[in-house]
Amino acid sequence: MNKPQHRPRKAIRPGRRKRQAVYISMGLLWVSGTMWLLAHYALPLPEEAARHPLEPWAMRVHGAATLFGMAVLGALWGTHVLRAWNENRHRLSGGTLLGLWLGLALSGYGLYYLADEDWRAAISWLHIGAGSGLPLALAIHILSAVARRKACE
Repeated sequence: MNKPQHRPRKAIRPGRRKRQAVYISMGLLWVSGTMWLLAHYALPLPEEAARHPLEPWAMRVHGAATLFGMAVLGALWGTHVLRAWNENRHRLSGGTLLGLWLGLALSGYGLYYLADEDWRAAISWLHIGAGSGLPLALAIHILSAVARRKACE
C-alpha cells in the first residue's frame, strides 16, 4: 500500500526585502511620531513661536513614512496576510497588528482631514496610544511565528 506523500508547506514568511521594508517603515513612523510628540509636548518653544520648528518637519516625515508603510502593507497583503489568514496561522497576533495598522491609518487621516476640534484630542491620544503599541504588536507577531517555526522543526 502506498503511503500518502506530504508536500512541504510553502513558507508564508515574507522575504528578506519585505521584512526590511516593514522594519524601515515601522522605524520611520515610530521615530517621526516620537519626534513630533517631543517637539509638541516636551521641547521648549523658541521666542515668539506658536509651535516648535521641529513639529512640521516631523509631521512631513511621518506623512511620507505613512505612504511608504501603506505600500508595504499592500505588498504583504496577498503574499502574507491573506495566505496566513486562510491557513489559520497567527490570527490573533496578525489580526491585532493589522487592526492597529488600519486604525492608525484611519485615525491619522481623520486627524489630518476630518477631526472636529471637540474630537481631536481624543482621536489624537488614541492615535498616539496605538502608534506606541504597534512596534510591540509587531514584535509579538514575529516572536510567535519564530516560536512556532522552531516547534515544527
